[in-house]
Amino acid sequence: MEPDENNDVTDYTNNVLIYKKEAEDVHEPRFDNLDRGWSWIVLAASFCTFMLMGATQFASGIVYMALLDRFQASTSLSSLVCAVHISMISIGAPLSSYISDRYSCRTAIVSSGILFFIGLLGTAFAPNIEFVLISYGLVAGIGGALGYTSNMVVVALNFQRRRNLALGIAVAGAGLGICVLATVMQNIYDFYKSTGFFMIMAGIYSHEILFGLVCFPSDLELYSKRKRENTKSGSSKMSCGPTCHTYTGVFKNISNICLCIGMFTLCLGTYLIYLHLPNYIVLKGFSSMTAANLVSISGIASVFGRLMTGFLANLQVVNEIVLYSGMIYVLGVAVFIYPAIAYTYSGNMAFSIVLGFLFGNVYVLSSSVTVKFVGITNVLKALGLQFLSGGIGALLGPLVAGKLYKSCRYMSIFHFFYFGCFLLRIYCSPSIYSL
Repeated sequence: MEPDENNDVTDYTNNVLIYKKEAEDVHEPRFDNLDRGWSWIVLAASFCTFMLMGATQFASGIVYMALLDRFQASTSLSSLVCAVHISMISIGAPLSSYISDRYSCRTAIVSSGILFFIGLLGTAFAPNIEFVLISYGLVAGIGGALGYTSNMVVVALNFQRRRNLALGIAVAGAGLGICVLATVMQNIYDFYKSTGFFMIMAGIYSHEILFGLVCFPSDLELYSKRKRENTKSGSSKMSCGPTCHTYTGVFKNISNICLCIGMFTLCLGTYLIYLHLPNYIVLKGFSSMTAANLVSISGIASVFGRLMTGFLANLQVVNEIVLYSGMIYVLGVAVFIYPAIAYTYSGNMAFSIVLGFLFGNVYVLSSSVTVKFVGITNVLKALGLQFLSGGIGALLGPLVAGKLYKSCRYMSIFHFFYFGCFLLRIYCSPSIYSL
């Protein structure tokens, strides 16, 4: 019995040391060269990369219509291609976290640009929709996954005092991408059709390689990496290993669990709205160009919304967690009433503005809110799990809502499905467990 008791004491001591280290990690050290100098170059590169990410995620409805026209495939199969692409951006987040942890955020971003180029160029010459599922859905989707999480974290690792404001500026690039590239993508497709469209998109997205090359590791990123390596060497004698222990700590954090569930329900409902919004507007009697312009308006509103969120979150009097959850609640109500006003252009414009202004704000605050709960050393792992949850929701949402639509032939079922997801998100809000 004595050896077992000694092992129990040793395991208990090791667990205490692990939790003590995790508590210390929440209080990150200060570095003088952050928030200035090359940090702003990294922010500019991240802003440009998020422009590309915004287009590939939120202008997916234009790609959806392009696939329908080229391959004459079923709506469910075309929706599946776009759903896989969008969901892979989040499902592949743990892979992005691993590469960023193992090498650097710079490596992950450059790899993202390479995979985007290969996937889009392969789609240009795809012989059938099944090939597109691999080239655009999986290859380009994994490319998006490598770039999205690492771009968010690289900004957080280059800023401390102005972190929320910097993240607001960076993520606002996604809104500008919707605004600029949604209309550009529609015009490119109208002029060059599908093959030329995807070839030009491959050239545009290859610029992410250049943006990634300027994202050199900051002192805070190097510190976090050394901290993880020290934890690894100090935990080498443990049977489970350091990676297992750190992931266990993240999994046991009730607030991070709520963040994961909240991200799942958010993406479960919201991405199907963006996927079907252009087609929904066309079904209401408007042209496809009008639909593309309304998506662009959503992008403009997203720019202002994300900048405003970053500015507000930087104020001492604002509770970041309440702000994180509150704006999504307002968006849920807007989606619920949208079918009643979708018959007029002004109603569609009002909804597009609200959708763009509120939806992306959660991504502005994801890094800073997560740091509060798990610390800067484990932020990559926690965000990877959150975006993985969101990716599963983004994949399931369009499929489940598509089945519901096929059963009742009622297009507005998408909006009521989203509202159900919104109600579940209220129950799982991290603000309930953090106040």
